[in-house]
Amino acid sequence: MTKPIDAKSVARAATSAATVPVEALLALAIRHVNAGQPERARVLCNQAVASHAPHPAVQQLLAVLSLQSGDAASACNHAEASLALRPGHAPTIAIAGDAWFQRSLALHDQRDLAGAADALHRVLQRDPSRAEAEVNLGIVLQEAGHIDDAMLAYGRAYRLRTETFGRIAHTLANASVGRLWLDLDALRSALGRAAA
Repeated sequence: MTKPIDAKSVARAATSAATVPVEALLALAIRHVNAGQPERARVLCNQAVASHAPHPAVQQLLAVLSLQSGDAASACNHAEASLALRPGHAPTIAIAGDAWFQRSLALHDQRDLAGAADALHRVLQRDPSRAEAEVNLGIVLQEAGHIDDAMLAYGRAYRLRTETFGRIAHTLANASVGRLWLDLDALRSALGRAAA
């Protein structure tokens, strides 16, 4: 059972954040996360940001907290800040990919197709093996009227994971911006040949 974290420790950390080493603030923030108190963790991380030099793990934790609370835009900003301080850090790269993917969904819902496409390109920069990002990129490009580019994204997705075929075929059947394929084997062949 996780021991509850008392308010006194939070208050002490808040009043003396500048004198408390950033690692101690981070450790306390992680304890709050583990105790199911993400808002207290966020307060400590924000205090660390305000009172110390930039720290990649603080930014990474803020990215996770933002992603968990549904704020993909902030998650992207924090993940990118962490990666600027600690390039190539695999866990942060994964968090950044998830954050940009969630951001792409929000932008797509807002009908910001260019923004959604940019976010999906950022996902794929981080992890080129994410077939679902390629499928979504194809959908966004198709809706934007760029069917040839969409076919390239669909082809990459299909080559990464053939299970994406049903979703791709369904999306391509959209009468207003798609292409109708009467021969599904021909579609499979076209996707397999689409330039990388």
